[in-house]
Amino acid sequence: MADNGQMNFFDQLGLPLEEPIGPDPALARKMSKCSANGLVHFKYNPRMKRSIRCKANFLFGHPEVLLPEYMAAPEFAAARELAAEWAEHAVKRKTKKNKEIVKDLVARFWTVVDQVLVDKGRAPLESGGRLPPIRPKGKYFNLDDVLEAINHTYFEDSLQCRITWSNRVGGLSYHSMRKDPLTGEEFHLISISKGYDAANCPLYAVAGVVYHECLHVVIPVEEKNGRRVVHGRVFRQRERQYIYYDEWIKWHKEVLPRNIRAMHRHKEL
Repeated sequence: MADNGQMNFFDQLGLPLEEPIGPDPALARKMSKCSANGLVHFKYNPRMKRSIRCKANFLFGHPEVLLPEYMAAPEFAAARELAAEWAEHAVKRKTKKNKEIVKDLVARFWTVVDQVLVDKGRAPLESGGRLPPIRPKGKYFNLDDVLEAINHTYFEDSLQCRITWSNRVGGLSYHSMRKDPLTGEEFHLISISKGYDAANCPLYAVAGVVYHECLHVVIPVEEKNGRRVVHGRVFRQRERQYIYYDEWIKWHKEVLPRNIRAMHRHKEL
């Protein structure tokens, strides 16, 4: 703890105080000064961007949290509640269990912050190893719309998952499990190669790869002779039910590799 009673758990990242991302300075004064339970007090600093701090024993033994000023906006309400929960644990005795809780809350807090920034059309903060935000809106296609159509047409709206453009440049689309930073519950996430978000990509090709990844959500991996079979017989049979299967496969094999090579050369797709 520093002499002024403040603790900064991000100093080790070497991140400087920076100019604010938004909104105007008057916004902080309009927002609630406390957490939802009224126990943790919030203050906002216009010079901060990538760090948060807390001061112990501010109000009846509860901490005060110092946040970057842009986090006073209504969109950051959920993030502020996580910051309040983090502060309550951060001022406690540093047991092994409490350290794990603090680390988890920090990761969840910045995940929510990054997602809010992306949803507002801004760049996320430097990740520091965190999972990247979910970005369904691309330059040419909104994956939420494609997923909704595929889910309705082929899965009777029963599929529970989210979708994003992948940050990988290698060209692969994939399915993974993520943990919701607010609820802690796991959910299916489909990531689609950005090689599909191109002017030369027809809608049937995007829908084809989304359908393919949706099948990974509903069809479990098979185990045969000690090997994991990802695209088994049942999977291939279901995959061919896609109405534009042949056209999608042709585009996937012939055009996608060219788009990926162009991405590596930083060319416009």
